[in-house]
Amino acid sequence: MIYNYFLGLGSNIEPRLYHLHTALEKLTQCGQVRKKSSLYLTQAWGEKEQNDFYNAVVEFNSDLPPRYLLDTLKRIEQEAGRKSSSHWGPRQIDIDILYCSEASMEEKDLQIPHQYVTERRFVLEPLAELVENLTIHGRKIRVRKMLQSCQDPSQVSRLDLAW
Repeated sequence: MIYNYFLGLGSNIEPRLYHLHTALEKLTQCGQVRKKSSLYLTQAWGEKEQNDFYNAVVEFNSDLPPRYLLDTLKRIEQEAGRKSSSHWGPRQIDIDILYCSEASMEEKDLQIPHQYVTERRFVLEPLAELVENLTIHGRKIRVRKMLQSCQDPSQVSRLDLAW
């Protein structure tokens, strides 16, 4: 079975672009990156006193079910040098499963769709760029409408950087 995922990627430790490129390369070892959004410069969410992030969303296909994909993503993060630090602290790379068209889950460490997908402008902007008409499991509105009603006041700016 092939799973269709949307993954959120972010980095706020230099070299940010390098960390994102490396994560994409490693993702191609376990699936296919079908589309990627533009890069966005975003304010940190949660713990505000840190560098701004580069964020993006990718559409990703893999035969890995969600639990195995999560394990793979955590390994990619660790290989990039990510340490267990504060909950919303700085990171070389952060990769979240935002959505899977074939699965909906609610476990302690894995919730699909991601529990904060509707609350974070830095997720909704690039997600809407890729699939503005997607309706996420358990929600009755499309991604574009979620973005329009998002209460997150964070600044999110599309970057003119090729990645």
